[in-house]
Amino acid sequence: MNICGQPIRLLTFIGALTALVSSSAAAEAPDAGLALFEKSIRPVLVQHCYECHSAAAAAKGKLQAGLSLDTKQGLLTGGESGAAIVPGNAAKSLLIGALKFESYEMPPKGRLPPSVIADFVKWVELGAPDPRDSTAAPTPRRAAFQISAEDRQHWSFQPVSSAPPPAVKDSAWAKDDLDRYVLAKLEQVGNRPGEPANRYELLRRTTFALTGLPPTPEEIAAFVADESSDAFERVVNRLLDSPEFGVQWGRRWLDGVRYADNIDKSGEYRRWVVRAFNSDLPYDQFVKLQIAGDLIPADESIPAERVHSSGASFDGITATGMMSLAVWEQVGRDLAVAEIVDSQIDLVGRQLLGLTVACARCHDHKFDPISAHDYYAMAGIFFSSHIATGKLIADARLATELIEVPLLNAEQVAKNRQLDAVVAETEKQIATIAKKVPQAARLAAVTTQLADLETQLKGAKTAASKKSLTDQIAKLKTEREKLLKDQQSNGWDQNPPELQEIAALRTEIAELRKQKVTAPAVVAIAEGGVPGSNREKIGDAPIYLRGEYQREGEVVPRRFPAILAGEKQASLGTQTKQSGRRELAEWIASADNPLTARVMVNRVWQQMFNKGLVRTADNFGRLGERPTHPELLDHLAQRFVASGWSVKHLVRDIALSATFQQTSFVSPEAARLDPDNLALAHMNRRRLTYEELRDSLLRLGKQVAEDAEAKPIATSSEMPRRTMYEALDRRKTDVTAAIFDGPDSKAIVPARAETTTAPQALFLLNSPLVIDASKRLAEQLTKDSSLSTDDQRLERLWLLTLGRPPDPEEVKTAQGYVADHSWERFIQALLGTNEFSYLD
Repeated sequence: MNICGQPIRLLTFIGALTALVSSSAAAEAPDAGLALFEKSIRPVLVQHCYECHSAAAAAKGKLQAGLSLDTKQGLLTGGESGAAIVPGNAAKSLLIGALKFESYEMPPKGRLPPSVIADFVKWVELGAPDPRDSTAAPTPRRAAFQISAEDRQHWSFQPVSSAPPPAVKDSAWAKDDLDRYVLAKLEQVGNRPGEPANRYELLRRTTFALTGLPPTPEEIAAFVADESSDAFERVVNRLLDSPEFGVQWGRRWLDGVRYADNIDKSGEYRRWVVRAFNSDLPYDQFVKLQIAGDLIPADESIPAERVHSSGASFDGITATGMMSLAVWEQVGRDLAVAEIVDSQIDLVGRQLLGLTVACARCHDHKFDPISAHDYYAMAGIFFSSHIATGKLIADARLATELIEVPLLNAEQVAKNRQLDAVVAETEKQIATIAKKVPQAARLAAVTTQLADLETQLKGAKTAASKKSLTDQIAKLKTEREKLLKDQQSNGWDQNPPELQEIAALRTEIAELRKQKVTAPAVVAIAEGGVPGSNREKIGDAPIYLRGEYQREGEVVPRRFPAILAGEKQASLGTQTKQSGRRELAEWIASADNPLTARVMVNRVWQQMFNKGLVRTADNFGRLGERPTHPELLDHLAQRFVASGWSVKHLVRDIALSATFQQTSFVSPEAARLDPDNLALAHMNRRRLTYEELRDSLLRLGKQVAEDAEAKPIATSSEMPRRTMYEALDRRKTDVTAAIFDGPDSKAIVPARAETTTAPQALFLLNSPLVIDASKRLAEQLTKDSSLSTDDQRLERLWLLTLGRPPDPEEVKTAQGYVADHSWERFIQALLGTNEFSYLD
């Protein structure tokens, strides 16, 4: 591993083992903070604060405490009590204290909901990014919404162009047309591409990029020894065919849809995503199924046993689990429905279209040509669908209970209905017999119910369930006592012959129920609004003035954003009696949509290079960055669509390019000229993701393979201990995952952060996972009969951990360390090196 040509080797690490590791937390991307401001901060300030703290209030002589909150400078300068906020420090910000009613009590009409206060805290901790009065940010749109000529000319709203690859001087360097676009820019700025990466670096980089796992020593040896011209191409094809490809690329997709397995309880949506990437499901179909798979009839090629009784495919229904991953608070039903829809619009907008459509919920978008009319036109589509059952809990709040659809085909449903009919008829027979001996029958039933409830009570985990079960048991015990007293008084037979008949019939019912077909139930979306809500029926939705669900404005016909689909669209209500989700899916997944292919191509490029051609992967609007290579982005988007929307085809083309195969070495002069590597003069170095790091440690300790063998139901792509399959619960925080910038199941994550903190180093020094992996690996090396010398053991150790053989200096250092300490301690030191945690 090199930084500006200086090797970072084991010797350096061992010498620094006793030193304190410095930390410097990297800030989140500024666009994330700006998006939070526009979506969650500005609307609250306008609604609750401007009346007393704005230029308008000052003009009327009503400015309170000298504090203006309608400008960035006003927030920073503050009023009579000092600065309202301290960027980066919510605890010292007076505004936060006032919102929490800790010092002042603002707003005076009543405390804001905890979720709103949490947004303000997060915003301040992000540095309080505020585009108002900022020369660095685009100028906000004028008050009256109108799509201007400038709006229409924005790069991402233009049709994908088809310009031929540019002419270049060093044509021999290019392996693919995409290289010509990169080389043309390098030549334009007087730079040159980097040298090719050596085979060890290239194989490690590619294996991690495609599978999230390190190459094995055997794979390394085979590639290094293969002198054929297509050696690397065959490596890429092998990795694309690996079931681990779907795990790696599926995990990145789940980052953008806020995946949590306490929502996807069956895990079927996650498994579907992995299968989709492994089978190279065309991306346009991938998109359509996630938005409206329940409305798309199963293709004739799908086996009948995989077709749901509704006519949709099992995969289509499962795929709509993406829409069920919405985030909302347990609030009143109508407000919760508005939150669910907003969350779905935010997901579809940012993940699929690369636009912050949800910023237009309370007002027209301040920067992009997306109006509140556009927002509620889309909202009508999602208001006409539902993921929540509509069940209420205390205070008439909407429960988090979601629709779950059993994956049963028509034949299975028919069989179950037939069995249910037989059961119902048998239940009638029981009821007829029970009328002959009502007291005895009831006593027997109560006794059976008590035994069942007491068993449930032993396994109950929550206080609420324990209380409910205890109350039920108490009532039944009271009833049983009354029945026994009645028997003593009236002398009826406790065990008449009729009870034997009833018992026999109940045994028949139990056997019939065992014959019913059971299937996994998947979270999914369904037609029609949330039952009992103010948007219960399919139809157009009104604008919620200032985003408040209780203040309805004009009704907006369901349609798509005008800047993309035109201002003379036919209303969806005139085209379909359904919600419009299928039409939305078709429009988004169309080759004519200027955003969809570009957004996905950019995500693929980002995963391969760690930086996208557009570095704001979820924002192609005015607040997002422009593409570094716009012609290349369009070239790849065209190829992507022409290939049948094949993700694997795109990944293969990128991996086989000269651009991807460059070394990560950068000279000091090149780093000075292009510190962000915008021109792609070398490969971007990156740290392993949390999952890659943990999976590497698990594989070193052989825990993954052992667990897979212990659970034969798991497929090779679903090894239980691969980190993707670990619990990811929104109600809990995985501390280790958080330390290494792991997934956030409550947020859309367009790109993982890469922070450098002391806890990361402490984890690698002290974690039981690292210690156990070191111990197991030490045992393997010392007990392997094929390794007869320490030199052989060290070479295998280096190949297993760093993907390359050691150099003589490293061998000498390692031998000395092992002689003074132990193999186990040395391996742990090696696992703490930068080279283990980073990719060149």
